[in-house]
Amino acid sequence: MYRYPAGFHGWKTAHPRLIDGVEMKQHILAVGDTFPACRVAVLNGEEDREYLALPAGSKWLQLSELSARFVLIQLYNTMCNDCVNETKLLSRFFEKVEADPVLSGRLKIIGLGIYDSNRDVVHFKRHYEVAYPLFSDKSGQIFECLGQAELPLAYLVRAEGNGEWTIELIKRGYFVPDETFLQVLKDAVIRAEGTD
Repeated sequence: MYRYPAGFHGWKTAHPRLIDGVEMKQHILAVGDTFPACRVAVLNGEEDREYLALPAGSKWLQLSELSARFVLIQLYNTMCNDCVNETKLLSRFFEKVEADPVLSGRLKIIGLGIYDSNRDVVHFKRHYEVAYPLFSDKSGQIFECLGQAELPLAYLVRAEGNGEWTIELIKRGYFVPDETFLQVLKDAVIRAEGTD
């Protein structure tokens, strides 16, 4: 099996009956589910800390520490062409979010480099002049918790006030963050504020 061209996982997919034990089905998180708790290293120093309102000198970001009501989390890989194109568009979109009176301060945008090292993420941010904070999920642990298999991917999550975040919206595959999407985000914020 080690010489199988697609590796162990390819062999396992091709020969499921040869696997001993119980096959675990992976749960794909959906709208309404809780986004997994995650802790990632702050890579862009004071600029990221200021935007996310983290304490000075913080070395880590945990979603539970954010004061924003919503976070748009983009999952990408630096070697994925669709991810690169989406990131360029999200950088311009970021400026619209920051200028919008409904979204500014209430919605934060972050990117998570799946299987990318810290160094890859820092280089990617500089090279493409990405306007929002980027972090690394170099082991893919967060990605695997989501049960997903394709990039790019984006989640809109809402703070529950107890440190947990509920998935409000999932964008699977490449998407263009346009005026319609901006309105979707504004509607989510307005709805949430109406229920408080």
